Amino acid sequence: MDKSYSALMSVYQKEHPEYLYAALKSMAGQSMKPLEIVLVCDGPLTEELDAVLEKTEFQDVLKVIRLAENVGLGAALSKGLPECTCEWVARMDSDDIAASDRCEKQMAYLQAHPEVDVLSGTIEEFQENVGTEREARDFVLSTKTVPRTQEEVSSYIKMRNPVNHPCVMFRKSKVLAAGGYQPCPLFEDYDLWVRMYQNGCRFANLPDTLLYMRVNDMHRRRGGISYLKPIFHFWTGMYRRQMLSFPQYIFVLLSRVLVSLLPNGMRKMIYDKKLRNHNCNER
Repeated sequence: MDKSYSALMSVYQKEHPEYLYAALKSMAGQSMKPLEIVLVCDGPLTEELDAVLEKTEFQDVLKVIRLAENVGLGAALSKGLPECTCEWVARMDSDDIAASDRCEKQMAYLQAHPEVDVLSGTIEEFQENVGTEREARDFVLSTKTVPRTQEEVSSYIKMRNPVNHPCVMFRKSKVLAAGGYQPCPLFEDYDLWVRMYQNGCRFANLPDTLLYMRVNDMHRRRGGISYLKPIFHFWTGMYRRQMLSFPQYIFVLLSRVLVSLLPNGMRKMIYDKKLRNHNCNER
């Protein structure tokens, strides 16, 4: 098995330069280094963000793709994926910190399990303004685990996202064969996994912490009327794909709508005390 891999990232103008630097440094400094980091600039960037991209330490690995206007994460990744040289692609967000041995662990597992097409693992969330893996470990708020085996994923995927997208590694050819990232606001990655699953792809997740994910109160409070249309669109699509029975469809749709309409404080409490404590990968 070829052990080379590409990393795929996207960044837009509202990102903090120090967060982007920490994310790039954690990926460029992997114990098993990527062949390249394909970074899609989703619209024009600030001078401060451009200065990060021009740092000498990233020049031998960074491949920058610039888009004229902001198109959103899913569309930006769709533009970047064909630019990835390797069959194996590791996703990375522009404000997270990858564990130093993240990709080495993933590649070792994939070499031992050649049937697997999609592999993620555990994420730990932190809320402090820190820039290294060691610092992030000191401020962990919660842990996001996902089902480990194909059999567990087969049950889980009907109601919840079975993959931690910010630390996933997947086969480029399988993603493209399933149609790649498609317009599906709030659910671009979940939608992709469902299409890949229905195409016969194999999933797995590691119990190891692969990534430290930066979160804030807005991440926990997100909801409201504007979320209803994307929720209805995605879950209706799940029913039409025959991923859900009609009673399951009604249950999951109503539960997501109700949570979305709760006051911010109550939604934050559910996110913190229920979803995280039960190791769900809820959106």
